[in-house]
Amino acid sequence: MARSSERFRPFQLEGLPLPEEALQRWLAALPRRRPPVERVPLGEAAGRVLAEDIASRQPVPHFARSQVDGVAVRAADTAGATAEAPVSLRLRGRVAMGRPAGWPVAAGEAALVPTGGMLPPGTDAVVMVEEFPELLGSGSSHVPERVTVRRAVAAGENVIPPGADVQPGQVVLTAGRRLRAHDVGVLAGVGVTEVPVFARPQVALISTGVELVPPEAEPGPGQIRDMNAVALAALVEQGGGRVRPMGIVADDREALRDVIARGLACDMVVLSGGSSVGEEDWTARIVEEMGPPGVIVHGVRLAPGKPTLLALVGDVPVVGAPGNPVSAQVVFRLYGLPALRRIAGEADAAGWQATVRARLTEDVRGPRGRELHMRVALVPGPAGWLARPIRGGSHQLMTMVAADGLIVVPPDETLPAGSVVEVRPWG
Repeated sequence: MARSSERFRPFQLEGLPLPEEALQRWLAALPRRRPPVERVPLGEAAGRVLAEDIASRQPVPHFARSQVDGVAVRAADTAGATAEAPVSLRLRGRVAMGRPAGWPVAAGEAALVPTGGMLPPGTDAVVMVEEFPELLGSGSSHVPERVTVRRAVAAGENVIPPGADVQPGQVVLTAGRRLRAHDVGVLAGVGVTEVPVFARPQVALISTGVELVPPEAEPGPGQIRDMNAVALAALVEQGGGRVRPMGIVADDREALRDVIARGLACDMVVLSGGSSVGEEDWTARIVEEMGPPGVIVHGVRLAPGKPTLLALVGDVPVVGAPGNPVSAQVVFRLYGLPALRRIAGEADAAGWQATVRARLTEDVRGPRGRELHMRVALVPGPAGWLARPIRGGSHQLMTMVAADGLIVVPPDETLPAGSVVEVRPWG
């Protein structure tokens, strides 16, 4: 497709979407495809996206357990027991942790049982050891011949029944879930040791700009080290992707076309720099020529990050972030991570992120026509968290180091000091 001055005219705020509208357009356009499935050991499953529903073949726990150290009894034997008219029961013995009793408890009998121990056959309740003066201070190896119950006990008291945590046949985790620590714990509990997960998507990472040099190089006059490649790679890894570094490419149309074309062999392409509409910013033009579908969003009413580019070449998402490091990371968090989650097979591409409520320490005003994503530091206050704005340009990455997250300030509005805001912490 030839260059179109109509499509690539300089950004006019009035024609650009707000960040949420841009996100909804992006999510609606992103392809839904099932990634390849692989099986990984349980110890490597945390952070991966589950590919299949997991159902338990047996109850968890699979036997009745005691919630306390105490005496396992037959509840019927304690009917009518009071301090004035106690019931005396013969102790059959002590249940060892991790072993069955090996003998049943008959009417008029009881057994010592530890917390988590298996109830002996015939018992259906446990009385806490603290209710038996004859057991306190008797030593761990001493088992008296009899114990005295001084109250009526209900069946099921202090007992964890079979299936209290998981019922047989119950689906414990559903496909599309990114596995967390407690999820893999549940998988261990139901006996799953090889976990079906989606393959991690490969993300081509391209830095553009003739002024950039690798981090290990000594910058010359007019040059700067490439911070975006390393920072964006870390975000890709955190989001569950695998990075394919494509290096630094100068602001040259043919060189950029070549590296983007090679990047399209991956599941996603992320570029930093070259997403604006300057004379040497070719990305949008090249991607449009490589389409369809082509450009989905080019420019967002966002500060920082107005020159955001969101596009599809076939079913490969292409995210073009501005070159300034703060802008690049804000844009990738807003639009790159949802795309990465979608192609990784997550059920919720938009993602769920807990926010922290805090009160602003000073006034913050949104810029004209643009939604401000303001860096803030969380500071403990006398009545909860305080949000202290971290001011600085989008080229100052140290402002993100000093911050703990972002707040959203609507365009042309002022949030006065003391306002309650929702802080989205860095993930």
